[in-house]
Amino acid sequence: MSASPRLSFLAIPILAVMTGNAALSLDMYLPAFPAIASDLGVAESAVQQTMATFLLGFAIGQMIYGPLSDSLGRRRVILLGLTLYGFVSIFCALSGDISDLTTYRLIQGLAGASGSVLGRAVIRDVYQGPDLTKALSLLMLVLTAAPMAAPLIGALVLDLWDWRAIFWTLSAYACLWSVLILIFVPETLSPDKRVTLNPSFLFSAFKQVLTHRKAMGYTLSASLGFAGMFAYISATPFIYMTIFGVSPSGYALFFAANIVSMAGFSALNRRVAHKYPLPRLMTFIIWVLIVSASILLLNVTFGFGGVWGLAVPLFFFVGCLSPMAANGISGTLEPFGQFAGTASSLFGLFQFGLGSVAGFTVSLLNDGTAMPMAYTILACAVLSFSIFKFSQR
Repeated sequence: MSASPRLSFLAIPILAVMTGNAALSLDMYLPAFPAIASDLGVAESAVQQTMATFLLGFAIGQMIYGPLSDSLGRRRVILLGLTLYGFVSIFCALSGDISDLTTYRLIQGLAGASGSVLGRAVIRDVYQGPDLTKALSLLMLVLTAAPMAAPLIGALVLDLWDWRAIFWTLSAYACLWSVLILIFVPETLSPDKRVTLNPSFLFSAFKQVLTHRKAMGYTLSASLGFAGMFAYISATPFIYMTIFGVSPSGYALFFAANIVSMAGFSALNRRVAHKYPLPRLMTFIIWVLIVSASILLLNVTFGFGGVWGLAVPLFFFVGCLSPMAANGISGTLEPFGQFAGTASSLFGLFQFGLGSVAGFTVSLLNDGTAMPMAYTILACAVLSFSIFKFSQR
């Protein structure tokens, strides 16, 4: 069942790419990790921390844009965030040392969070029930194009110019997407549904979401799955390119294969959304995460399969995360029509906050092997299962 106003055919793909601000901001510069470390004269772990600080800013930003959009409307807040994102991307490109880049990445994360929060909130304004799950699955399906293309674009830019040009490209993206939002995406939150920014009211809204056990079960279990993905994103550039000698273009292809897996699982999830209850779908996905993470750790521990010993289990682990996010978001947002922005904010806060913790953990435990990544991914999968089962009691 859908509500007015309806979204045009192009609106969901546009929202999907906008929601993928994090994927674009992270994945485009992954092939440039070794080049950044060499150019700025720093260790690999220092470059990994620029990713973790971006995720930290992205997590904090979630708490700003959701309540702000619940009060002012979605569209103007989206445009504000995209404008700031475009300007800060320029400063990232002009960074003279790793300290500057780390600081600007934090601010870029704060700005880029607007797209992630508000794309989901716009969908919730228009859809509900099984249609919400299907729409979010379509959003996630289209969204997979961004992280699949991003490392390939990043590798191409790196071949033609240098790592700084990647951030100039992100600034141009922000300009283009602002224009597309103006043309194709209407305001979906009517004035009569907007809420006050009064601190006591905001506290009440956040409390309603945080104390809803099942909604928070979906939020935390999906967020822990994504924390495993951020451990993968943080570690694999150096694992593939430094340990196994894979070229930047080759790494981008390995990365793209995982995104193809995400697209396939998303399409399957969309087809079965009406056939199986949401808790059953979520439980199945988490079991796939645990099995694939266990195989990954065994392969890394005993050296089975070389680079393919990592690539194959990661194909299944990462592939399940797109439908996991769609189902997790659906389970989180469904109880909260009026507070969709606030609920989406909290989902993003935990998703990227835990992702930042996972990224920092991998960088701090970096020992030149794939072991820290493998242990972190398995821990995230097991915690996700435990929390979800507890929340469903």
